[in-house]
Amino acid sequence: MPNGALLIVERGRGPVYYAKWRDRRGTQVKRVLGPAWVTRDGDGWRRGRGRPPDGSLDERTAVLAMAAAMNAHEAALDEEPRDRRATFADAAERWLHHLEQAEGAKPSTVADYRYYLASAGTTPRKRGRAPAARIMRAFGHRPIASITGPEIARFLTSLDANPCFGPRTVNKQRQVLCSVFRHAMRDDTFALASNPAATTDKRCEPDDAPIDFYGPEEVLALARAASDGRHRDPRRPAVTVEEAAERARADKQDAALFVVAAFSGLRLGELLALRWRNVHFADAKLIVEASWTAGQLTSPKSRKWRAVPLADQPAAALAGLAERDWFAAPDDLVFCNTIGDYLDPSALRRRYRRAQQAAGLRPLRFHDLRHSFGSLVIREFDPVAVKDFMGHAKITTTERYLHARSRRTDAARMTKAFAGDGLEPRVRA
Repeated sequence: MPNGALLIVERGRGPVYYAKWRDRRGTQVKRVLGPAWVTRDGDGWRRGRGRPPDGSLDERTAVLAMAAAMNAHEAALDEEPRDRRATFADAAERWLHHLEQAEGAKPSTVADYRYYLASAGTTPRKRGRAPAARIMRAFGHRPIASITGPEIARFLTSLDANPCFGPRTVNKQRQVLCSVFRHAMRDDTFALASNPAATTDKRCEPDDAPIDFYGPEEVLALARAASDGRHRDPRRPAVTVEEAAERARADKQDAALFVVAAFSGLRLGELLALRWRNVHFADAKLIVEASWTAGQLTSPKSRKWRAVPLADQPAAALAGLAERDWFAAPDDLVFCNTIGDYLDPSALRRRYRRAQQAAGLRPLRFHDLRHSFGSLVIREFDPVAVKDFMGHAKITTTERYLHARSRRTDAARMTKAFAGDGLEPRVRA
């Protein structure tokens, strides 16, 4: 039986016990259990005095009532015709629950899929737009067994007609639909006979272009713009001396973060989770053991810790930060806000974009700083070593950076290889 939680909710007639849990389908269930025999104790509750009157529940009887409600609900599921009454929304929630609980997907991955499968009217992300809920508007209310392949094909065709959508975005929507239906085919879910989304065509995506990245001088220009505070709005100057000092500290930290990102290859979540105990100046290495993503602390994307060589450039930037008066203990975050907590990734990206503009650089994503690392170090290291430095699961991911490996001497070496014995190459005027 799944685990449940007891809640006490204040109603007009007094406090009431509720039970809340997720059933075996992954659907959240909430049930009223009865009046709660409790009284207010500050911001919380404490047990009422004496024996509970008839019909009221103390904590022990509420736990028993919750167990009975959960058993009754699960028994009802056994009698429910799964393939007829379940909707696509039910199947989507069941798949998301499996993805999170059984497969242990990263919080950022689950959040991404929940965004695609959000219902109409869902609260928008922080400083973001409300989800368009295209999938749920089209299929959420429909019985899962009634949705056909031609219907999904027409839905994808409607996305093709949207000028804001490219083939990669349409394929992502198709992949989400395929995953929901594939999970709904399991005998322990909805036992669908087939996956209608699998019969639709995958869009042809454009060929990958060479990776664009900042060179070392561009990275340092970006850092200088941040360190000088040129990425701040001049119309909003610091009001007090203390505020000016805090801004200067934050600007120096942003500059160091940009340098470390480009010259160590850490992902944004790994940078935000880096602690001083992970910085080994004597051994010239960084230990990457955690990542801060979607508001949660998890393992790195590869699910394995790794050691990254600490070159002189990022080491100097980190050494400057280590001299600060606060938040420099081994367990403190290297990059932190004014109270020593995690930085806001969205706000950091905005400061990064403003630093780009201030430095006169072409616009690249923050993640492209990681591409700078991969494209630069592969000139000196073999792909297997770069794979380990960057925490890639597959060598094919690392091989994307091989385009940057050619050197100016390669052309001269090729010229020598193409020359005949004793013949000088001719160049047509």
